[in-house]
Amino acid sequence: MWGGDQPDLPETHDSEMKKEMTSLMDMCHLPTGKWEQRPTNGNPPLGVWGYSSVAIGKEIYYFGGYCGHSGCYHNSLHSFNVDTFTWRELSPSTSDHGPMMKANCGMVALHSDGEDYLVVIAGKGSSSNDALKNQPSAKYARSRCNEIHYYKISADQWISPVVTGDRPPPISSFTLTPVTNNTAVMFGGYTPNGASNKLYMLSFTKTSVGISEVPNPEGSVEWPEERWAHSSVLIDTSSGPHLLVVGGWGTKNSWLLDINKKIWQEQINLPVNVTWRYDHSLLVWSVTPATNWIIEFGGETSYKDTTVIELRYTSDNDWSTSVIPLDQYQDQLRRRILSDWENLGMEKQLQIVQDHLQQREREFYQEQLQREIKEKEQIQQDQNKKQLQLLQEK
Repeated sequence: MWGGDQPDLPETHDSEMKKEMTSLMDMCHLPTGKWEQRPTNGNPPLGVWGYSSVAIGKEIYYFGGYCGHSGCYHNSLHSFNVDTFTWRELSPSTSDHGPMMKANCGMVALHSDGEDYLVVIAGKGSSSNDALKNQPSAKYARSRCNEIHYYKISADQWISPVVTGDRPPPISSFTLTPVTNNTAVMFGGYTPNGASNKLYMLSFTKTSVGISEVPNPEGSVEWPEERWAHSSVLIDTSSGPHLLVVGGWGTKNSWLLDINKKIWQEQINLPVNVTWRYDHSLLVWSVTPATNWIIEFGGETSYKDTTVIELRYTSDNDWSTSVIPLDQYQDQLRRRILSDWENLGMEKQLQIVQDHLQQREREFYQEQLQREIKEKEQIQQDQNKKQLQLLQEK
């Protein structure tokens, strides 16, 4: 976890103190539930609030964000390598190309024909940016936009795709959650007309975006009220993908959407310190095939500490929710893994063990191959060194 609105963060464009504070990365160690902080290398982004991020392999990509002073927004794109803990600027912040300088937009990854793309949608910037109209097909109103841009990573190139279907109005502070490599779900947000509770399904190709709004029956079925600055995560189950939505401005509740069936269900067993948050972070961890733990942190209400939500799927559309006390984190984790393991049955247990052994075997041979390659490289280097010494002696 990086950045955000932090106590004592200087409200300046750039300074040594700001760089010092933003050159730290916080990590939650999932097996223990403990946080640790590590320094990073390179220059971190200047947009520290309301940025968008997505991970592809060992790289985390960060776009845009609010600088923290005088309506200063960015459209820079950075990558962060989780092995080297190093920042790299891919695209600088400029009004000459790419999306509008903005924050509170959505970003997902797209993989198509062997290429990786970043998809950046909508957002909010400075009121002076309304006149720039970076994308002719988009609309701009009250500092918000409904732009849709692709960034082709291998080519370092911003692209404007063809957009069809039910394009949302200018909007910010919504959630855009990936479902597959080329689909996503978008919910809520803030428009020039106020808060929204609209739900959209998006599909992507390398040149186009298709958007379909899911009709709201308005009263005949359960449906969340309008909200913005909420958080959401994808929950995978044997019956298909689900979207968990927690909190948001003006709300104190949580909802679960069956994405395939387009059915909402309110989660009523969560306390107010979980649901009364906005501008907070959520992370989902699939502990077992039936149990997900959602790590919640931060936000702009009085509730900012880490909480752990347990969401268990037991049968078709049968869910249980609870909160794991932090002082019982490791004990509850062991109990849950053992309990779910016993409930799998002998055949499923054997299959999991077999799959694990096959994976370990593949990893063993890969490690052995890497050792042989390094040994051959070392032998070649030693031979080259000897030949060089002989030539120098002659």
